[in-house]
Amino acid sequence: MHFYTWASTGGNIYYAILNGGPAGYLFNYIVVLLGVIVQSACFAELASIMPIAGAQYYWTYHWAPPSCREFLTWIQGWTTWLGYLSILATIVNSIGFSIGALINMFNPDYEVGGWRSVLYVMAVMLIYTVLNTWTFKLVPAMELILGIVNIATFFFVIVAVWVLSPRNSPDVFVTFAKFSGYENDFVSWSVGMLPQIYMFVGIEGVIHMGEETKDPKRTVPFAMFWSIVVNGVMGLFSLMTWLICMPPTEDMVNAIHPFYYLLWTSLGSPALFLAITILFLAGSFACGLSAYASCSRLTWAWARDGGIPAYFAYVDSKSRVPVRAVVLTCTVILLLNLFNLGTDSLTALGAITSLPSLALYNSYAIVFSVTLYTRLTTGLPHREWSLGRAGLAMNIAALVFTVYCMIWLPFPTKVPVTAYSMNYSGPVFLVVMLGAMGAWFVWAKRNWGGPNKALAEHVVREFESS
Repeated sequence: MHFYTWASTGGNIYYAILNGGPAGYLFNYIVVLLGVIVQSACFAELASIMPIAGAQYYWTYHWAPPSCREFLTWIQGWTTWLGYLSILATIVNSIGFSIGALINMFNPDYEVGGWRSVLYVMAVMLIYTVLNTWTFKLVPAMELILGIVNIATFFFVIVAVWVLSPRNSPDVFVTFAKFSGYENDFVSWSVGMLPQIYMFVGIEGVIHMGEETKDPKRTVPFAMFWSIVVNGVMGLFSLMTWLICMPPTEDMVNAIHPFYYLLWTSLGSPALFLAITILFLAGSFACGLSAYASCSRLTWAWARDGGIPAYFAYVDSKSRVPVRAVVLTCTVILLLNLFNLGTDSLTALGAITSLPSLALYNSYAIVFSVTLYTRLTTGLPHREWSLGRAGLAMNIAALVFTVYCMIWLPFPTKVPVTAYSMNYSGPVFLVVMLGAMGAWFVWAKRNWGGPNKALAEHVVREFESS
């Protein structure tokens, strides 16, 4: 999902400059990138031990203290599932918003958002469902082709913007501004981290495809870590390009789609603008396709392990695809998409963008905590990807960074807070967690014995023998 980070720096530019302006946009990205690289290095080490669908809750079960193992695993499973569902919801919602904004650029009378965005998302989800159900064998090839297109698009867009657009002075890199209403600079700067965090959330997504990957104990950690590093560097270069070439910041925050407005004013050619935005939409489509595959496999794994009804753990014998899990994933996303009704898409997107970050960072905090416990007690088992002596320090750094980010994720991006600008990630996450804990005390505490241990051991033995 993170091969598109460089373009996401443009897609998230509105919320990034709202708190901190150009300087906050740049330096928050650097801070988050460094923190995410540490996170991914720690995850890579764990993936080289157990690259399995539902990774976080399997890791939690294996390395948590015995006294709270099953409870933490139960909470971990629900947290991870919620995180991936909301990631997919934000991606398809962003695609729907982008389609509407693109039409608006050529037809200013066209209204963006509302029921139109709902229809766009429905169409995208229909395509995703068909691809993930009946033509899944084509998905890896499609992702490879779109990945190549993405790299070519990067060079094409960067060169076009640098050549055709007017330039800001280098002072733009240290220009701090606030448009959100926060009076405290530190609070504003910290809230400005939220869109940067979202760009990298789900760094472990490839691990959930580990059981369908050749030599996963080597390929999964390598692919995950280096994709973050390479795309993080590409993202930094593209972000600096947007800053040097963007219109006045005040105009950006008032535009319907700030990134499209940047490209429109920079390129000076409607035809070139249309070609580039279509390429961007293709990249976003590829991100969503990858997220759908990971999310549906996680849904299947959580059903397989008793977190949700076992009905959704069925795998079709002909296609070898968890069809029911795919359909359940599609249904949940379409229900979340109804949030678009009665509001504009930018507001809907902003209201749920922090939810995947909050849910998955809670998941990460649990993993890093139980891993730290294991390092300090029995030690981690042998792994293909090892951080060596730096492992303990990096584990602590990853945990501190994760917890610090979690403090700010529920904050609204604007004040004063209204129903229109509310960050709903905190309340939604709290409701789901209260439901999960209620289910634990009512049913799971007595009837749920943790994930399928025999299956996990079988998968690990297969990895070791391959």
